[in-house]
Amino acid sequence: MASAGIPKRWAWTFLKEGISFRAGRLYETFWNSQSNIKYTVLFLYPGALFWVRWRAETQYKYNVFIADKSIEPDCSGNLMSGWTNGSTFYFPAMATIKDLKESVYASGDGKVPEKVKAGCHGRMMEDSDNLALAVRTFCKRDPKIVLWEE
Repeated sequence: MASAGIPKRWAWTFLKEGISFRAGRLYETFWNSQSNIKYTVLFLYPGALFWVRWRAETQYKYNVFIADKSIEPDCSGNLMSGWTNGSTFYFPAMATIKDLKESVYASGDGKVPEKVKAGCHGRMMEDSDNLALAVRTFCKRDPKIVLWEE
């Protein structure tokens, strides 16, 4: 008769109650929060994570260094920035060395100097070479590409 008044509690009931309490508290906190925080958490963070993941899965990253000051892109039109060695460029798998050169010099006047060569670890790449395969073959998977004037 005495046991009829004791509520039934099982050994792991505290886990269910704790999770329910925390989920309810999280929901209330989210519902009553400022809208800018709410939409940042819902859209901005997942969007940024998706974009970074998509770029990492669809494009390759290359760091470009220019050995000679005379062939650096003309960035005199840029008010805030100029050329910095080690600049990052992203390209799809089918890009060529020519695409790389055009992209580097697009920030300046758009003209690629005629005698500019690209390479790494002392090996020269032709303009028609596939960029990803050339880096894998010549650069030992080290995507640091050097541009110099021949």
